[in-house]
Amino acid sequence: MNNSLQFRTNTLLAESRQKHLGVFLTGPDRIELLSDELPRSVTTENDFVLASFGNCRCASDAKAIRQFDAHARVPSGVEKVALGHETLQLVLQAPAESEIRPGDIVVITPGHASQPINPLSFEPEDSGVLAALGYSYQYLGGLRRFNAVPGIAPSFIRSQGFGSLFNKVKPENDTSLISLAHAEPFACNFGTNKHIFTFNDKGEFVYGVPPRSILAYLSGTARMAMINLTIVASVPDSELPQVVYITGSPAKLEEMDEYALISDLRKRGTRVELIDRRDPAIISKLTEFGKPSVIWTNYASQESYDQACAIIEEGGNLNSYAGAADPKLVINMPIRRAEKWDTLEQEVEAQITSMHHNIGPNDPVRHSGLAKEPVVALLGFRNDKPRLDAYLNQLPNDCSVYIPDHSWDGIEQSEAPSTSNFTDVFIAGHAQDAVREYQAVELNLARSAAVNFVDGDAIIPILSRQAHYVSRHQICGANVPWNLTNTSEPHSDDMVVHANNPVSFDWMVKGVCGLNHVTEMMEQVEATQPFGSFFAFTELPDLPYVEVNSHSFISAAQKRDGLVEQALLAGARILAENGEQWSREVEEAIYEGYNSFYPLNLKQ
Repeated sequence: MNNSLQFRTNTLLAESRQKHLGVFLTGPDRIELLSDELPRSVTTENDFVLASFGNCRCASDAKAIRQFDAHARVPSGVEKVALGHETLQLVLQAPAESEIRPGDIVVITPGHASQPINPLSFEPEDSGVLAALGYSYQYLGGLRRFNAVPGIAPSFIRSQGFGSLFNKVKPENDTSLISLAHAEPFACNFGTNKHIFTFNDKGEFVYGVPPRSILAYLSGTARMAMINLTIVASVPDSELPQVVYITGSPAKLEEMDEYALISDLRKRGTRVELIDRRDPAIISKLTEFGKPSVIWTNYASQESYDQACAIIEEGGNLNSYAGAADPKLVINMPIRRAEKWDTLEQEVEAQITSMHHNIGPNDPVRHSGLAKEPVVALLGFRNDKPRLDAYLNQLPNDCSVYIPDHSWDGIEQSEAPSTSNFTDVFIAGHAQDAVREYQAVELNLARSAAVNFVDGDAIIPILSRQAHYVSRHQICGANVPWNLTNTSEPHSDDMVVHANNPVSFDWMVKGVCGLNHVTEMMEQVEATQPFGSFFAFTELPDLPYVEVNSHSFISAAQKRDGLVEQALLAGARILAENGEQWSREVEEAIYEGYNSFYPLNLKQ
């Protein structure tokens, strides 16, 4: 580490011992800028201490803001949690044995637990949460100035299947802080696309977005859809999608029509169809040039789910991208009537073989058959003991089995679970009988569970909130019309792809502010839902919320004085010179106006 960086790191480490500001979620629909401190108990020499450079606002924050501790990742009864998971940070202190060193600039893997844990101790706990950055911690979040992480966290998170907690960035000379902070949404989309699967004519899993396919982004004018499409477009021309359908409001579609990304796709031979989401002929327009084989529902609404189910190609993949704040929203999957087998033994063998699960937590590769440690439920088999016996005979001897009808004699079974733990569920019966059995067990499914409707002929309402992440359950069987995958739980391997070779997302930056003005920025963005990325600089706390154009910067500067005025005018000058687009040069000018070190210019 050079002397300048060491001095900077030591200075910030001393500051971290004092009270400092952060933006916290303190109740449903309540965000507050508060003063907080890191207790000595969490900043020992065996722990990590970091300084945040900033954080991008993510649309998924809105769900936690609305629900507070009703959210699966926010601890029950908690006083406050530090917001922010799209963040870039400087390591100030690290345990001696860590691969991460003071002075390293890192992006942080947001997902931390595949099982409920106590987020303070990183110990498994039945009443815990699926801990994640920006949702579960008081002392760790992109929107607090300084952060603390227990020394045991990296090894625990690796054991949970998320890879490295900290991922060092290697920025090029023109890479901005904001583009680097996009490592989380990049990884979320990159991982999502890795998990997408279809089956080939041999019944084998085929992973990723198929080359030359037809795609649809429903409610696809938002930031995450454009990040995803950027990744989809980063292939040779011969592998580009044939058609991309995108729905949204007329105003946002008109704006999108001018995006360089859309123009470039069209020039390279992809037909991009922008469709008014209120068009009464929307279903026919979403299939005019063929049914989409992969669909992303980028906004959780019953309307977009119903459209997806109506237009998807047989054998395609529906990606439920946004976790629904409304717990009642469902994806209605039409399960066909199952075929008939010559014998019960053939049926059971085929149905067990068609089950599939992630090989490991958050691993996109799947294995066929029962889970490695199966906990099986056999539902709807009442009044058909020979069929039930056929299934029981082909289950492993040490398999835990639950059968809700206690009238069967001589069958050992597990008790009905009080927590989610079924890995493999077989449901007999048709129509509403099958629906009732599924709804009774849906909230008791393990992550990466498999559900098989062995008779079918039913429309199954799958709760969106239960199908938000890739490790949620799958509907399996030959009678399933299409496959369901979901938002990725960002993995460090995917973040490293961006950290090592950053994609520029400067074109998406539409607004910035300092830490003290985050609540104002969040309120305005939530109220108007504009397209783009919005970034908060934690090191420049008094920077007002401004739109990214020279006029807005100059107008805001006229209401300020001192360093803030100086920084805004410096940023305005660069924006005016480069076509009003964000860039690293703008960031450097703002930092220089604040008389502050620009972080990416301090080399190790």
